[in-house]
Amino acid sequence: MDSILELENKINDLKKVDKESYKLFNRIYSYYCNFGILKIIPTIKPIVLKYFGKRDINGQLISKEDEVFENVRKQRIVNIFNEWTGQGTLYNSLRSKRPGMSSEPSEERKKLEELIQNSEEGCDFCNPEKRTPEDVFGRVRGRYSITAANIAKYDVWSSLVIFKKHNPLEFNLKEFSDYINTAFQWFDMVLKENEDYKFPFFVWNCLPRAGASQVHGHAQILMTRDRSYAKVESLKRVIEEYKKETKSDYFKDLYKVHKSLGLSHKSGEVKLFASITPIKEKEIIVISPGPPSTMDQTKKIVFNILRCFIDVFGVESFNMSISCPLLNRVNDPPYIIQIVDRGNIFKSTADIGGMELFGSTVVADDPYMIIKKLRDCV
Repeated sequence: MDSILELENKINDLKKVDKESYKLFNRIYSYYCNFGILKIIPTIKPIVLKYFGKRDINGQLISKEDEVFENVRKQRIVNIFNEWTGQGTLYNSLRSKRPGMSSEPSEERKKLEELIQNSEEGCDFCNPEKRTPEDVFGRVRGRYSITAANIAKYDVWSSLVIFKKHNPLEFNLKEFSDYINTAFQWFDMVLKENEDYKFPFFVWNCLPRAGASQVHGHAQILMTRDRSYAKVESLKRVIEEYKKETKSDYFKDLYKVHKSLGLSHKSGEVKLFASITPIKEKEIIVISPGPPSTMDQTKKIVFNILRCFIDVFGVESFNMSISCPLLNRVNDPPYIIQIVDRGNIFKSTADIGGMELFGSTVVADDPYMIIKKLRDCV
């Protein structure tokens, strides 16, 4: 089975059979693979078996004890660094089995459904026309969504797309398409109101663990002036510097690298890949050559990814963003959609710690496992 932990072998194979991709990989990334070794003292052997041994439905250990101890004693680590963006990621499959990470999916989903249902009482977003402020130019009304001014703004132009359905995990393709269309109609309205603000940004924080202050389904929509928001602007500068130094297109080459590693998918003009340097678990990057509001294929692909996250992977909370070029400009960088899993909302263990804030991202999910299931959904 393919795994990111076998990256070294995959890169060596590229060197033999696909020298162009091998060159591109080394142009963008550096990495090392090695083993972290520890000593298992006798008194912690029961703890190791408890956390890392496979068990049957009755809780009986079915793993071979010696194999469990060896897997923990000698752990394979992969450290990957993007030389252009500065994004780095550490992989170790044992991380997903550490204390507080495992759960019973059916029980957790039942608890989540109860939480969402209980949050309907007194929900402001269930009656947005009367219980949310509106922008100075009014509201954009879609069939399945409506805009509202953010009562505590991120920026000068900072509003919401409020979904008609309360449950943020329940949406079909028509509804999702409407959320996107409503957002881009709002971007156009802002530009008409104030032409200095022409850098759009869309972000969906699904449920409180992902940063949402309300359970009811909604997304943030923003417009800023002078330049894009900081991380988007940094990415644009990477694209410009990469083109200047290499005479090539950054995202075109990035996609080629992931394709050569078996981590990509393409549908028409829309491309996606499971990033080898994800900012957090299960990061998928979608490259759309045009605004998602005018590209049904982009909306369909992103919708299928989200449904795969929710229905196949059992994702409960996620972040999705759309990084846009200058509004209504052609020949600018593509529209980049990023989606990450934010983990179980009932876990006391945070998915982001000091390493993510000040060091490198540490992830447990293998991008090969993710892309394999996504291909079936997309």
